[in-house]
Amino acid sequence: MRRSRGVFLLLLLLALISPLMIVGCGGPSFLPAASLRDPSVDMAWPPAPNPARIRFLREISGPEQVKAEPGAIARFLEFVTGEQFKPVPFVTPYGVVSDGGTLLFVSDSSSGVVHRIDLARQKVSYIVQAGDEFLSSPVGLALSPSGDLYVSDSVNAKVYVFSRDGEFLRVLADGQVDFKRPAGLAVNSKGVLFVVDVLAHKLKVFNVSERFLGDFPPDDVGGELNLPSHVAVDKDDKVYVTDALNFTVKVYDSAGRYLRSIGEIGDAPGSFARPRGVAVDSDLNVYVIDAAFDNFQIFNQEGQLLLFVGKPGKKSGEFYMPSGIHIDRNDRIFISDSYNRRVQVFEYLKEENR
Repeated sequence: MRRSRGVFLLLLLLALISPLMIVGCGGPSFLPAASLRDPSVDMAWPPAPNPARIRFLREISGPEQVKAEPGAIARFLEFVTGEQFKPVPFVTPYGVVSDGGTLLFVSDSSSGVVHRIDLARQKVSYIVQAGDEFLSSPVGLALSPSGDLYVSDSVNAKVYVFSRDGEFLRVLADGQVDFKRPAGLAVNSKGVLFVVDVLAHKLKVFNVSERFLGDFPPDDVGGELNLPSHVAVDKDDKVYVTDALNFTVKVYDSAGRYLRSIGEIGDAPGSFARPRGVAVDSDLNVYVIDAAFDNFQIFNQEGQLLLFVGKPGKKSGEFYMPSGIHIDRNDRIFISDSYNRRVQVFEYLKEENR
């Protein structure tokens, strides 16, 4: 009961101070919620006269940009306090995933909330508990081929499974696998789930039926990891892992055989100081977030730097300690700009669209 009361008070506090926590010049832009492009901002990288490869689409600075409807917890708060429901703001958005349309999930590790943002229906709802257990630090997010949502909780040391509507379904491999600190998640084309277990220095792999297949990479293939944090898979099912304390991204084939590394420690473009999220677009370009550089860098398959986007700041296209990145099937790029308390959306422009 004490835990339950604490979570309710936290949500109430967040709601009451929300006007003070929205970051940005002049507050959020009120473009149509379902739109994934803000026509008032025209930004592209690299700058003209070079052909544009990355285009800024919009930012989502919290549920106030979308019509949020009160859920069960919000209605309870209204009943207890008499206060009208207010949306819960972003505090430190960490993970992000999209269904490829206009449904977006954002994990907030500080407030123990996963935001479910339906831009098309202009609705926001919140996932705060899994059965009788409250989320403590949700970080990694991934969607299964059937649309189920996987959420890793680094403090509870579990991976939870929810429906796309936010209904709790089960704990992944409950009683079968003990995670030390689950973090990044990714699902390949066959529905195989990869779970980064930071303190185990491995990934845990599950088949489409969520049966545990083993550790990744296997001990006998090389390419050992040192505090891995994030993972991505490409359309060919190659696996990309942010190897945080080796300051690189390691690339494996689907069986876990080490192929190569991208980047190294340093402070020059093409190197990393604090690598975080990793993602791959439809042309197999590799995107890596760096929270120290406040940017994301784009590499080809040989590890050659193609472009970097961003710098420290609060304006569009600038970052403050970014973390997660997700690229959907339409090459739209979603980035959790954690300390600016927003998600920024970009687009990769294929050659025929430049």
